[in-house]
Amino acid sequence: MTISAKELRGSSLEALEQIYRDVPVGPAPSTLFRGQVLKPIDTAFARSRTGWAVTLPFERLPFGIDFARGAWFFGHPQLQAGHFRISPGRSRWRATQTLQLHYDVSRLPFRGVLYDEVKPLSDTLALGLGGLNRDAGDLFFFVLEAR
Repeated sequence: MTISAKELRGSSLEALEQIYRDVPVGPAPSTLFRGQVLKPIDTAFARSRTGWAVTLPFERLPFGIDFARGAWFFGHPQLQAGHFRISPGRSRWRATQTLQLHYDVSRLPFRGVLYDEVKPLSDTLALGLGGLNRDAGDLFFFVLEAR
């Protein structure tokens, strides 16, 4: 399945769910990607004050992931907000294999709270789930495009 970032941006929540679930996981990216929130997950947690507070900066500020350095950032890539280690494994939130981003290697005071997943769709495009380190912690889908 070949899909573009434009198609992801125009996809319904149900379509994003299907793509994320059905596309096989590829190798971990090794370059810099820019991100954009696509759709919030339709759950009570995602609609809660905590969910809203975590999601808001990603909706309002430009963000990205530098897979070569194992770091995510807001604004400029040099403004790294947190480091992660990446490991392939079963999605915490969906019945699929994915790439898990664990922030236990970060120096952030809330490093144990963060958790994300990324599903590479090509060398230049990935679909991700942003959230918190808990079972019902998925908050939003995001797209990553290589820069």
